[in-house]
Amino acid sequence: MDRTTADPLIGATLDRRYVVESRVAGGGMATVYLAHDLRLDRRLALKVMHPSLAQDPDFVRRFINEAHSVAKLSHPGVVQVFDQGEDQGTVFLAMEYVPGRTLRDMLTAMGRFGPAEAARVMAPVLSALGAAHQAGMVHRDVKPENVLLTEDGRVKVADFGLARAVESAGQGMTKTGTLMGTAAYLAPEQIERGASDARTDVYAAGVLFYELLTGEQPHTGDTPIAVAYKHVNEDVPRPSRVVAGVPASIDDLVARATERDPRYRPGDAAQFHAMLVQATGGTESGPHASFAPGAAGAAGAAGAAAAAGAAAHPGAPVPPADPVGPPAGTTAPQGPPPEAAVGPPPAGAAPGGGNDTLIVESGGGYGGFDGPGDYDDEDGPGREPLWRRKGVLAAVAGVLAVVLLGSGWWYFAGRYEQVPGLVGQDQEAAQAMLADAGLKMSIADGEVYSDDADPGQIGEASPAVGEQVLPGETVTVRLSKGPRTVELPDVVGEPVENARKTLEDAGFTKVEEEEAESRDADPGTVLSSDPEPEAMADREGAVLLTVSAGFDVPDVTGKKEQAARSQLEGAGLQVKVESKPSDDVPEGEVMSQNPGGGTTAGSGDEVTITVSSGPEEVEVPDVRGKKVGKARKQLEDLGFKVKVTKVIGGDRVTDYNPKGKAKKGTEIELIVTPFG
Repeated sequence: MDRTTADPLIGATLDRRYVVESRVAGGGMATVYLAHDLRLDRRLALKVMHPSLAQDPDFVRRFINEAHSVAKLSHPGVVQVFDQGEDQGTVFLAMEYVPGRTLRDMLTAMGRFGPAEAARVMAPVLSALGAAHQAGMVHRDVKPENVLLTEDGRVKVADFGLARAVESAGQGMTKTGTLMGTAAYLAPEQIERGASDARTDVYAAGVLFYELLTGEQPHTGDTPIAVAYKHVNEDVPRPSRVVAGVPASIDDLVARATERDPRYRPGDAAQFHAMLVQATGGTESGPHASFAPGAAGAAGAAGAAAAAGAAAHPGAPVPPADPVGPPAGTTAPQGPPPEAAVGPPPAGAAPGGGNDTLIVESGGGYGGFDGPGDYDDEDGPGREPLWRRKGVLAAVAGVLAVVLLGSGWWYFAGRYEQVPGLVGQDQEAAQAMLADAGLKMSIADGEVYSDDADPGQIGEASPAVGEQVLPGETVTVRLSKGPRTVELPDVVGEPVENARKTLEDAGFTKVEEEEAESRDADPGTVLSSDPEPEAMADREGAVLLTVSAGFDVPDVTGKKEQAARSQLEGAGLQVKVESKPSDDVPEGEVMSQNPGGGTTAGSGDEVTITVSSGPEEVEVPDVRGKKVGKARKQLEDLGFKVKVTKVIGGDRVTDYNPKGKAKKGTEIELIVTPFG
């Protein structure tokens, strides 16, 4: 999956139809994503072109045309193309999603295949390529990475058309020297002249067949140039020289497909497929054949048994393959064809032994070679024996090697520039480095995480650092927003608003909150964080803040003042007491509180309780000299009780008690005498 750096396409919807779910793989020209088709409710693969290619209108046009051609190719062995589109500069193909493994993965796991197993893989590959060749298409990049093995054992060929689109965008191989394909599978004419046709696919398929049988590539080297040089100058060895037990018919077929002169190969993959069917006796090898690998050793043993059977009948003729001439529409080469290189005889063969025959493929037929004095079928009177002519050919090859080595460098490296190390550079320095390399720079929208670049520096380049690109091409860079994993800021004790801003400034955008009762912190204060403060945290991950919700203020109304004070202070609250008269609440009881009971508060908050001081005190009016009736009414209206004490008689108040202020309900005594 993919790297841990954020991919801006994941989660996006292209063309209002394809929801990008995950990244599957990346290559030099495109990135493959797993996506969901909203319209047809199915999973598929999206191949998204790299920005440097998508910005070239000529490439986009040719790529679309090639995609249309591939979409018309209906074959069970070809990964189907459903749709092609462009969305805000993103050029993509919607393709069949093939769950499973590549043939490269299988080769790595198994080491090599037995002959029968290798044939069962090659048959659907050749069938698919043959269908493409019949439709006028050339794959140009046949290799194990482009062969998919499904979970149910089917074999499918992928990446038709992409190489041709890029090649065309470069104005053709012959004019520019642009060389498509992988060096290990390139035909000699691709390396020497940049020529590609069905027979170059046949050559690559022959190399693939060899690799399946032996577990190794026929030509290796320290550099692509060294590998290409060997393809031009050396024959692909027969698989039986590396692995015992390969049937002669399969051995011959691999040698025929990998002839250095394209005139002597099968004309296209359909012919190659027919020859494979003939070589395997018509066993299961059609386009619908499934592949169920067993032990390579067991298959090899079966091949050894077949070889032993052939050895038991040395006089049995080897059926020759159908002669293959140049493709239709081309001119047959003039003059005698070059001789195929002859390797050493198999172990146990003696020079001059008439039954120890070594087949030399020439012009599509077979010639016997029984010893130094024998000549091949085309040797005429006066011609040197083949073994003597090889010395001359070796000398010529030495001269050609110097020429090809120089031209090969042009094909493989001289034309290309290497993307310099931009990551960690500021924009001006990166611009200067690319300019020195003859390249252009484009800054893409959206920053990326990078452990190697500070915020604002170059965090990522596409094509990647070290990749080979043509002069004048654009390298698309994205600026860094720093590492993805950083130390989490300590925001405990901060108001949640301040804490959230601190985290967002540090790049944490998924900040979540939960409340918890606390008697130690004010409401809205951060109590803790997950991850913990100063721990290394993923900036794409969520940060959970536990925030104080405070606590509920106890309800103390109706309680005596001292009991109410004790309860509130025990909860961590400050208490303020106010007194207020009340005709209804007994003196000393709490009449009310603020904030009220059940209200959220924090530690140290103040609660005011109002304690009843009893009934209100009222000024007792001076009623002396008034008649008893009027005095009584005046006092009772003020809430006092009235007691009249008469001395001897009379009807006026001569005195009263108490005087001054008295609480409502207090009994006021009126003294009445006749002297008032």
